Amino acid sequence: MKTTLIRKDDVITSKWAGGESSQYFIYPLNSSYADRNFSFRLSMAESYSEEEAKYSNLENYTRHLIMLEGKAHVFHKDHYDLLMEPYKHIDVFDGGWESSAAGKVTDFNMMLSKDFHGKMTVVENDGILKNEFCREYNKTFDFNAFYCGKGEAVFEVSTGEKIEISEGDMAILENVENDVEINVVLKESKLVRMDILH
Repeated sequence: MKTTLIRKDDVITSKWAGGESSQYFIYPLNSSYADRNFSFRLSMAESYSEEEAKYSNLENYTRHLIMLEGKAHVFHKDHYDLLMEPYKHIDVFDGGWESSAAGKVTDFNMMLSKDFHGKMTVVENDGILKNEFCREYNKTFDFNAFYCGKGEAVFEVSTGEKIEISEGDMAILENVENDVEINVVLKESKLVRMDILH
């Protein structure tokens, strides 16, 4: 198992028309969001305005979206629209759709190319992290990513490793074997879990 810690202060933030975007992780590491040659990308975006803004076209990618702060009204033309509240809703949609959102919010995105599978959930309680998603595809996980939106989270691994993250940090665990147990302890935290495999 390989562990990567990404601290809030180490994340590069870039400006866009309506706010800011912070890329936490992109794979492969030498790929580019602008060139659309990545397999998956984990990022946070902040919108400064309540006005409706279009999402970037991400044809051939699936997007998983969660609100961290604020409420957003998300529109997918010719498909559906929904009101998203922080940590209550996760929207999974085709990145090639004509989509937009209105609301002054902070959100987190998981973007996956078509040959990758992924699942985004919110970890609500302390305890052993289960691998149901892994078993569904009969594989060990390639990547488990955990983003701490608030508070702190401590991961105690059966191999003896201890991982601690706080607000704005991310922990990435690669190639976790099925016999490895990971116990998580939440300290007034909001923890977003992203499981990715191919």
